Amino acid sequence: MYERFLNQNIDCKRQVADGAFLAKYADIAPKELITLWQEVGLGIFCNGLFRIMNPADYQEFVNQYYQREYNEAAIPFMVTAFGDLFVYIKSSQKQLGNHIVFLNIRYGTFQIFTDNFNLLFNILLFKNDSLEFRYKLGLYPRIKEKLGALQGDECFGYVPVLSAGGEETDEHIQVVKIFPYIDMAAQFIGEFERFEAR
Repeated sequence: MYERFLNQNIDCKRQVADGAFLAKYADIAPKELITLWQEVGLGIFCNGLFRIMNPADYQEFVNQYYQREYNEAAIPFMVTAFGDLFVYIKSSQKQLGNHIVFLNIRYGTFQIFTDNFNLLFNILLFKNDSLEFRYKLGLYPRIKEKLGALQGDECFGYVPVLSAGGEETDEHIQVVKIFPYIDMAAQFIGEFERFEAR
Protein backbone atom coordinates (compact mmCIF):
# COMPACT_ATOMS: atom_id res chain seq x y z
CA MET A 1 0.00 0.00 0.00
CA TYR A 2 2.89 2.37 0.76
CA GLU A 3 5.33 1.20 -1.91
CA ARG A 4 5.72 4.63 -3.49
CA PHE A 5 6.45 6.23 -0.13
CA LEU A 6 9.08 3.59 0.63
CA ASN A 7 10.61 3.88 -2.85
CA GLN A 8 11.07 7.61 -2.23
CA ASN A 9 12.72 6.88 1.13
CA ILE A 10 15.32 4.22 0.39
CA ASP A 11 17.93 5.87 2.65
CA CYS A 12 15.57 6.54 5.56
CA LYS A 13 16.15 5.56 9.19
CA ARG A 14 13.34 3.32 10.40
CA GLN A 15 12.50 0.58 12.84
CA VAL A 16 9.88 -2.15 12.90
CA ALA A 17 6.68 -1.58 14.87
CA ASP A 18 6.48 -4.66 17.09
CA GLY A 19 3.45 -6.77 17.94
CA ALA A 20 2.88 -5.18 21.35
CA PHE A 21 2.82 -1.72 19.79
CA LEU A 22 0.37 -2.78 17.06
CA ALA A 23 -1.88 -4.58 19.55
CA LYS A 24 -2.16 -1.41 21.65
CA TYR A 25 -3.80 0.42 18.73
CA ALA A 26 -5.61 -2.47 17.04
CA ASP A 27 -9.06 -1.43 18.29
CA ILE A 28 -8.79 2.33 17.82
CA ALA A 29 -6.54 2.97 14.80
CA PRO A 30 -7.85 2.54 11.24
CA LYS A 31 -6.61 -0.35 9.13
CA GLU A 32 -4.60 2.04 6.90
CA LEU A 33 -2.64 3.37 9.89
CA ILE A 34 -1.96 -0.13 11.20
CA THR A 35 -0.75 -1.07 7.70
CA LEU A 36 1.50 2.01 7.66
CA TRP A 37 3.14 0.89 10.89
CA GLN A 38 3.47 -2.68 9.58
CA GLU A 39 4.88 -1.81 6.14
CA VAL A 40 6.81 1.38 6.89
CA GLY A 41 7.39 1.27 10.64
CA LEU A 42 8.54 4.20 12.75
CA GLY A 43 11.38 6.49 11.75
CA ILE A 44 12.69 9.51 9.87
CA PHE A 45 11.62 10.04 6.26
CA CYS A 46 11.82 12.50 3.35
CA ASN A 47 15.36 13.61 4.17
CA GLY A 48 14.38 14.36 7.76
CA LEU A 49 11.26 16.40 7.05
CA PHE A 50 8.81 13.87 8.51
CA ARG A 51 8.99 11.46 11.43
CA ILE A 52 6.49 8.65 11.92
CA MET A 53 6.55 8.34 15.68
CA ASN A 54 5.07 6.46 18.60
CA PRO A 55 1.72 8.18 19.31
CA ALA A 56 2.29 7.85 23.05
CA ASP A 57 5.12 10.39 22.83
CA TYR A 58 2.71 13.15 21.74
CA GLN A 59 -0.58 11.88 23.18
CA GLU A 60 -0.59 14.13 26.24
CA PHE A 61 0.05 17.19 24.08
CA VAL A 62 -2.82 16.35 21.70
CA ASN A 63 -5.17 15.55 24.57
CA GLN A 64 -4.41 18.90 26.17
CA TYR A 65 -4.43 21.18 23.14
CA TYR A 66 -6.75 19.58 20.59
CA GLN A 67 -9.76 18.32 22.53
CA ARG A 68 -13.01 18.22 20.58
CA GLU A 69 -16.30 16.86 21.90
CA TYR A 70 -16.60 14.59 18.86
CA ASN A 71 -13.13 13.02 19.26
CA GLU A 72 -13.62 9.37 20.14
CA ALA A 73 -9.89 8.89 19.63
CA ALA A 74 -7.06 11.22 18.61
CA ILE A 75 -3.87 9.44 17.52
CA PRO A 76 -0.80 11.54 16.65
CA PHE A 77 1.19 9.56 14.09
CA MET A 78 3.63 11.93 12.38
CA VAL A 79 5.58 15.08 13.24
CA THR A 80 7.39 17.48 10.91
CA ALA A 81 10.88 18.90 11.35
CA PHE A 82 9.14 22.07 12.60
CA GLY A 83 7.14 20.31 15.33
CA ASP A 84 3.82 20.29 13.46
CA LEU A 85 1.65 17.22 14.03
CA PHE A 86 -0.51 14.94 11.91
CA VAL A 87 -3.28 13.40 14.03
CA TYR A 88 -5.86 10.76 13.11
CA ILE A 89 -9.28 11.59 14.57
CA LYS A 90 -11.91 8.92 15.08
CA SER A 91 -15.01 11.09 15.10
CA SER A 92 -18.48 10.56 16.51
CA GLN A 93 -19.80 13.35 14.28
CA LYS A 94 -21.24 11.66 11.19
CA GLN A 95 -21.15 14.76 9.00
CA LEU A 96 -17.44 15.26 9.61
CA GLY A 97 -16.52 11.57 9.80
CA ASN A 98 -13.11 10.17 10.62
CA HIS A 99 -10.34 12.46 9.40
CA ILE A 100 -6.73 13.60 9.67
CA VAL A 101 -5.86 16.90 11.33
CA PHE A 102 -2.68 18.84 10.61
CA LEU A 103 -1.78 20.93 13.66
CA ASN A 104 0.53 23.73 12.57
CA ILE A 105 2.42 24.55 15.75
CA ARG A 106 4.15 27.56 14.18
CA TYR A 107 0.99 29.39 13.13
CA GLY A 108 -1.53 28.07 15.65
CA THR A 109 -3.80 26.66 12.97
CA PHE A 110 -5.34 23.32 12.09
CA GLN A 111 -6.48 21.82 8.81
CA ILE A 112 -8.85 18.89 8.35
CA PHE A 113 -8.20 16.33 5.61
CA THR A 114 -9.82 13.11 4.53
CA ASP A 115 -8.55 10.03 6.34
CA ASN A 116 -7.04 8.70 3.11
CA PHE A 117 -3.58 7.61 4.27
CA ASN A 118 -2.69 6.31 0.81
CA LEU A 119 -3.28 9.77 -0.69
CA LEU A 120 -1.32 11.50 2.07
CA PHE A 121 1.75 9.25 2.04
CA ASN A 122 2.02 8.38 -1.64
CA ILE A 123 1.05 11.70 -3.22
CA LEU A 124 0.57 14.78 -1.01
CA LEU A 125 3.84 14.53 0.90
CA PHE A 126 5.76 14.66 -2.39
CA LYS A 127 3.93 17.55 -4.09
CA ASN A 128 5.75 20.85 -3.82
CA ASP A 129 2.52 22.85 -3.79
CA SER A 130 1.19 20.72 -0.91
CA LEU A 131 4.39 21.16 1.06
CA GLU A 132 4.37 24.91 0.48
CA PHE A 133 0.68 25.82 0.63
CA ARG A 134 -0.96 23.16 2.79
CA TYR A 135 1.81 22.56 5.30
CA LYS A 136 4.06 25.64 4.94
CA LEU A 137 7.16 23.43 4.77
CA GLY A 138 8.81 24.79 1.63
CA LEU A 139 11.57 26.42 3.68
CA TYR A 140 12.86 23.07 5.01
CA PRO A 141 15.69 22.45 2.48
CA ARG A 142 17.37 25.80 3.06
CA ILE A 143 16.95 25.63 6.85
CA LYS A 144 18.39 22.11 6.98
CA GLU A 145 21.32 23.21 4.82
CA LYS A 146 21.95 26.13 7.16
CA LEU A 147 21.44 24.40 10.54
CA GLY A 148 22.13 20.73 9.79
CA ALA A 149 20.30 17.50 10.54
CA LEU A 150 18.14 17.13 13.63
CA GLN A 151 18.41 14.64 16.48
CA GLY A 152 15.33 12.63 17.48
CA ASP A 153 14.29 15.02 20.26
CA GLU A 154 14.81 18.21 18.23
CA CYS A 155 12.98 20.34 15.70
CA PHE A 156 13.49 23.66 13.96
CA GLY A 157 11.68 26.45 15.77
CA TYR A 158 11.22 30.19 15.68
CA VAL A 159 12.82 31.89 18.68
CA PRO A 160 10.85 33.48 20.15
CA VAL A 161 7.83 31.44 19.00
CA LEU A 162 5.59 33.20 16.49
CA SER A 163 2.60 32.94 18.84
CA ALA A 164 4.56 35.04 21.36
CA GLY A 165 5.38 37.72 18.81
CA GLY A 166 8.50 36.21 17.26
CA GLU A 167 9.59 37.29 13.80
CA GLU A 168 8.96 34.99 10.83
CA THR A 169 12.43 35.15 9.33
CA ASP A 170 15.02 32.45 8.68
CA GLU A 171 17.39 34.23 11.05
CA HIS A 172 15.02 33.53 13.95
CA ILE A 173 14.90 29.76 13.34
CA GLN A 174 17.05 27.64 15.65
CA VAL A 175 17.43 23.98 16.58
CA VAL A 176 15.31 23.48 19.71
CA LYS A 177 14.14 20.63 21.94
CA ILE A 178 10.82 19.63 20.47
CA PHE A 179 8.63 18.97 23.53
CA PRO A 180 9.34 22.19 25.47
CA TYR A 181 9.09 24.13 22.21
CA ILE A 182 5.69 22.85 21.06
CA ASP A 183 4.31 23.11 24.59
CA MET A 184 5.43 26.74 24.88
CA ALA A 185 4.04 27.57 21.45
CA ALA A 186 0.69 25.96 22.27
CA GLN A 187 0.43 27.84 25.56
CA PHE A 188 0.74 31.14 23.71
CA ILE A 189 -1.64 29.94 20.97
CA GLY A 190 -4.40 28.92 23.35
CA GLU A 191 -7.02 27.69 20.87
CA PHE A 192 -5.88 26.45 17.47
CA GLU A 193 -7.83 28.20 14.69
CA ARG A 194 -9.01 26.55 11.51
CA PHE A 195 -6.75 27.40 8.57
CA GLU A 196 -8.64 29.33 5.90
CA ALA A 197 -7.23 29.21 2.38
CA ARG A 198 -6.76 32.65 0.87
